[in-house]
Amino acid sequence: MLTKGSAIHWKYFLTRKERARFIRCMSSKETIAYIIQHRCSVSRFGDGEFQMISNGLKGGSAEDFKVDSFQPFNSRLSELLYDVITRHSQDSGFLVCIPYPLIDSSVYKGYDRIFFEREWLGRQEFLRQTIGYLPTIGDTTFTRFYLHRTDINNYPQYIAHLKKIWDKQDIVFVEGMYSRLGMGNDLFDNANSIQRILCPARDAFAKYNEIFDFLKTQDKKKLFLLALGHTATRLAYDLYVLGYWVIDVGHIDIEYEWYKINAKEKVPIPHKYVNETKSGRISNDSLNDELYRNQIIKTIV
Repeated sequence: MLTKGSAIHWKYFLTRKERARFIRCMSSKETIAYIIQHRCSVSRFGDGEFQMISNGLKGGSAEDFKVDSFQPFNSRLSELLYDVITRHSQDSGFLVCIPYPLIDSSVYKGYDRIFFEREWLGRQEFLRQTIGYLPTIGDTTFTRFYLHRTDINNYPQYIAHLKKIWDKQDIVFVEGMYSRLGMGNDLFDNANSIQRILCPARDAFAKYNEIFDFLKTQDKKKLFLLALGHTATRLAYDLYVLGYWVIDVGHIDIEYEWYKINAKEKVPIPHKYVNETKSGRISNDSLNDELYRNQIIKTIV
């Protein structure tokens, strides 16, 4: 921030004409409205997915992938993510998302703003070649609505709008072993019912075929909400092709938890896996809750 922030910000400002070509990238609020209107499936790309793809495109290995992440590098996963962002369906039933802050960094403040400006400077050519032609692009950060945002002034109103996506729906969480979406809060209290499929907290892609095969046996009338990192980005597309309604929601529950406690930075949440803070990366934590246990229909680890 102190040594390079100003230089990054200036270089980013100079790309304003190039960024204007991505005006089709919707804001967080517009993305939610689009999902509700079109009942579309969603794959979200962020810095983690871009890093995975980039390492694969340059022929990198796991040893070259020096990223502190819950998903180690996998060349096959890199190929599959690249496939989604370059050859996916362009109809209104499927929406590819990238971070809107790449196009307009002012929606964040402080380090986060500089982070997205730096990401844009390094990814702009890739984005132009892969999704620059798409008529509609969603915002990955519609699920990252709280911490350090500047453009959302009324959080209760935003959250109420967000909850309309799963209002009165029978939903299935496909989540990491300790993600525990909705437990201890009311984020999904307007859903008609909740079921859970628990997957590895780290390297979920190692169990991709087993997860996918089980999901193919599930009711297509339900809404599937995925919280599996990079794996969810591809899984959402594969299930969409088969006729499922699937949304990659990522850290949505953690953002809501941070909002509820008025957090000013990324902090651990009791009994939940929080990858973005090392003290929150739990690996052995039992949750003695009867409702939670009864919602689990499958465990794949």
